[in-house]
Amino acid sequence: MPGRLPVRGAAEPAIVLSIIIGTYNARDLLVDCLESIYRDPPREPFEIIVVDDASTDGTSETVRARFPEVRLLRNEINRNYATANNQALELARGRYIYLLNNDTIVLPDALDRMLAFLREQPDAGAVGSKVLNEDGTIQWTVKSLPSVGAALFGARSIISRFYQDNRFSRKQLLHLGRNMTTPFVAGYVSGASVMHPREVLEKVGELDKRLFYFVDADYCKRIADAGYKCYYLPTATIIHLNHKGGSMSSFRRRAAAPPPTSELRSLSVKLAFDE
Repeated sequence: MPGRLPVRGAAEPAIVLSIIIGTYNARDLLVDCLESIYRDPPREPFEIIVVDDASTDGTSETVRARFPEVRLLRNEINRNYATANNQALELARGRYIYLLNNDTIVLPDALDRMLAFLREQPDAGAVGSKVLNEDGTIQWTVKSLPSVGAALFGARSIISRFYQDNRFSRKQLLHLGRNMTTPFVAGYVSGASVMHPREVLEKVGELDKRLFYFVDADYCKRIADAGYKCYYLPTATIIHLNHKGGSMSSFRRRAAAPPPTSELRSLSVKLAFDE
């Protein structure tokens, strides 16, 4: 079962926001991501924690040279998304925690708007930003929790791709038919860009490192089970170069990635078909 997060006391430095980025062999994408944050930083004190998950492309050396203020962790062996983020969660000092993919560009005011929303919405356990594709179209990142219906009408469904204006797709893909200027409650939001109050994560615990798929869906469900809501905030925006920064970026990297164990597969399948 997922472990607990350490509770930070009042003596901790006055860091408001901890930005956590896990990365693997995506040096140039990570550089662009970090530069976007420093180009338009949050107005309040923040830290960035990068977890280099055993990259072989000089990622750690580049971060040390170009971004010495970043807190850098390096793994000697490649672990996985959840494990890398959990390492940073244990060290994070912020009152709010922002999980961010390495293949993203943070646009102006996104972080401040997410922080403001969490402060104004006491029942929020997570808030996800609007996520754009490289061409400016909306990425389908706000959804109902995985279910059998998602296989027929979810993001990978041919029906949803070509016939979006149906009630079944709208039930799974929550941005369809929505007013995209106001926040709304979601089943889950993408782990590519999601912010949490630290006090909520201390109750919910770490990401489940046993999972190979649906880590973000599992976390949002556990947040909901703890009595909080997951929100989507369309006025905060990032660009996500989808899958360019991880093990799914190419066939070669997918083939090289270690396969999930039978336990991981069974957990992922169970979550996918749980209501």
